[in-house]
Amino acid sequence: MTVPPPVPDTTGAPNRPESVRLAVELWAVVIVAMAIVMIARYPIAFEVSEDYLDDMKKAGEDVPFSATALAVVVTVLSIAVITAITAVVLKFTWDGRNWARQTLGVFSAFLAVQLVFGVISLFITTDSNDGATVPAWATIFVIIGGVAAIGALVALMHRDTTVFCRDVAAWRSGNRQNGGVR
Repeated sequence: MTVPPPVPDTTGAPNRPESVRLAVELWAVVIVAMAIVMIARYPIAFEVSEDYLDDMKKAGEDVPFSATALAVVVTVLSIAVITAITAVVLKFTWDGRNWARQTLGVFSAFLAVQLVFGVISLFITTDSNDGATVPAWATIFVIIGGVAAIGALVALMHRDTTVFCRDVAAWRSGNRQNGGVR
């Protein structure tokens, strides 16, 4: 007969407010929108990859892969890394960690600023055909992601979310194996 593993005591745990749930849902929208934007920026990644591989050829180095393969790998890895980092911070926010709430707030503010610059870029015309550009339709997803990030920022900085994180921290400190004694 084996002893079952200990189950964490969840009695008395603070209830998660709707503002935390809303922030997590809005960040799911942000992640999808920004992944679409990164895919739309593939032509830029391809051009940079071509330039990099051309420089390697000029230097007499071996080029073991094509610009297409390099651009695809860079795009996929970028999406995967950014999604993984955001998912980890989201999980900690969901669990009531205040540092994660504030980190997501900073991410949200950054995307809000990116939204402002994206909207400004709609009204600025450039005649330079120096290289690849991001398709205009990608700006739609920058706007969607930015607006969702602003909504998430408001939800993350809401009083209920702040109180939840504070209460979870107090609950965690009293729920330690030694009874909360330090």
